[in-house]
Amino acid sequence: YFDPIPLGVIVTVAGTGSECNGGAVITNEEKKIKTGRDYPKCNPKFAIMDPEYTFSVPKLQTASGGFDILSHIMETYFSKTDDDNVSDDISEALMKSIIKNLSAALENPKYYIARSNLMWAATMAENRIIKLGTNCNHGCGLAVIHPTYYRKIYKNGMSKFVKFAKNVWGISDIGKTADKVALEGIDALADFIKKIGLPTTLRELGIDDKDILPDIAASCNIAPGSYGDMNKKAIMEI
Repeated sequence: YFDPIPLGVIVTVAGTGSECNGGAVITNEEKKIKTGRDYPKCNPKFAIMDPEYTFSVPKLQTASGGFDILSHIMETYFSKTDDDNVSDDISEALMKSIIKNLSAALENPKYYIARSNLMWAATMAENRIIKLGTNCNHGCGLAVIHPTYYRKIYKNGMSKFVKFAKNVWGISDIGKTADKVALEGIDALADFIKKIGLPTTLRELGIDDKDILPDIAASCNIAPGSYGDMNKKAIMEI
């Protein structure tokens, strides 16, 4: 065993935050299995982050990468604890920033400020500060799954989903039940996914064969800590 050589990176797309962590995804194309690994010794020693390098990223990949950032934050946000905490406050600010700046970057790909904010949000999403499948584009797959997943688990984390609706999407809770506010927040997320041009169904990803769904569900890694204890049956239903 040898230590890896020192690593430096030049960021050319905003999304996974790999400029500040040693995370990696290994895919077995033959078995259709994707697994994640984290190698702290591969954390980059330096990262050059120039938003102008992302000006030429295609619209779909811009949207997909942006939603990838949002997804990373949401998967941390929708987990315990339910007490007020600084990590949640940071997460809410980041989510609002991504929603605003991703829309702006899609409208004007060379808008430096929007690209800059997306790049920094990607770093913040995966540098562990807020943390004290299928053969398709990662962000597109996340876009399809998230609203359905959240509608299944929101009752297990009701207070957090209500906060998400109010603080991130600006939804009023006056005269509404907590259940309605939470669902309106999830609907706002689904509407945003459509607005930025990402797919909302597996069919849009080219997955028409239902026979492969059990294998996809079975291959999913279940991470601890999220609301609504997942199992293979629940994943299949989603």
